[in-house]
Amino acid sequence: MKRTTAVGLSIFAAIASLATMTSVAQASFGNFMLGVGAAAGTSAVINSNRRANEAEQRATEAERQQAVTPEEEFFRGLQDALNGLPYDNFRATIDYDQGFQEGVRRVQSR
Repeated sequence: MKRTTAVGLSIFAAIASLATMTSVAQASFGNFMLGVGAAAGTSAVINSNRRANEAEQRATEAERQQAVTPEEEFFRGLQDALNGLPYDNFRATIDYDQGFQEGVRRVQSR
């Protein structure tokens, strides 16, 4: 279950349990509109965060799909191995393989 859904259900359950324990309260139109405004603001923040995350994912994927030089692929493979990162040859290049193998060799010779 997504975190926002779980939080929403928890808040709803808390409000529902409070309603059964307290006496009925009179709410003015101003209080009602304050609640509506708070809900709309919260929704705007959640949607803004979602859109920002989606844009970041699209940018990351576009960056991964860009063409790079063989030297850059070799260096990426070397750095992955030296930093203990998992093998990630998503472009399926020999240069990444060679760089990763060189990084593993360097780590083992330490």
